[in-house]
Amino acid sequence: MSDSSGPSDPGPSVDYGAAAPSHQQMMHDMAHAEFMASDPSVKPWDGRRTVLIGYVLWLFLGWIGGHRLYVGRWKSALGMAAAGFVTWIMTGMLGPYLGIPMTIWWIVDAVLIPGWIRQANEANAMKPTIVETV
Repeated sequence: MSDSSGPSDPGPSVDYGAAAPSHQQMMHDMAHAEFMASDPSVKPWDGRRTVLIGYVLWLFLGWIGGHRLYVGRWKSALGMAAAGFVTWIMTGMLGPYLGIPMTIWWIVDAVLIPGWIRQANEANAMKPTIVETV
């Protein structure tokens, strides 16, 4: 059934209003949905953090608070990054003994990482899950 202006059933109608996605965004979303449907072994990240990654970040980025960012403690991570930078500058000028407090902080964090990750995972488990339908 069609009239002179076109078919009577134009398909699903969605009114996005002023926030309509661009054609490029819609094509990206469709490609993403097709990819996720094509390979059932690929699952979206569920937000769980692991102790292994926490310790790797602690080992390589611990002086700038990378492990703290990983568990969501961004304020103390910024503080640790600032303290690490100041310690780096000061130990270069005044000697290595000024790095002792930062080293102690870094070592104490190694003990605290498993608890932080457990807290972050528990907080993440309480968040509602968004299910993407294809």
